[in-house]
Amino acid sequence: MRWLFGDGNIFGNASSAIAVLVFVSLWQFTPFHALLYQGAVRAFRRLCMSRFHRCAGRIRQFFCITIPQVRNTLITSLLFQVVGGLTAFDAILVLTKGGPGTDTQNTAYYMYSTAFKAYNYGYSSVIAVVLIVIATILSLVMVKVSGYDKMRSELEGI
Repeated sequence: MRWLFGDGNIFGNASSAIAVLVFVSLWQFTPFHALLYQGAVRAFRRLCMSRFHRCAGRIRQFFCITIPQVRNTLITSLLFQVVGGLTAFDAILVLTKGGPGTDTQNTAYYMYSTAFKAYNYGYSSVIAVVLIVIATILSLVMVKVSGYDKMRSELEGI
């Protein structure tokens, strides 16, 4: 564990500081995504009557029945994770303040430090607009590539 924590100061080197931020992020958002997936799995109809379900093995059932049924939730969860990763700010501010050096600094924290430490509000506003544009473009590309915009639920309105 010395390679991760170095001399005992977990925020003293980049690898351990990033590991702590990843752990905090996982601790914070895993329950939310678990609830999303649990709701998706409970929502799709039971396919016990189909012949395919009876003769398919567990792995084939998972990839041919379960994954297609929860595809919308998978894509939504992935979008939340990508946009949340781009805008992660609170844990970085509280735990590392972008350090050591600038190793754990992301765009959202850089925007904050530019505005409220360097008092350069114009440049910080430009960073915010660019961050919004990047997040929007990434979201639209993910929706287009995944085919999410063409998906329809059989249970809409119920």
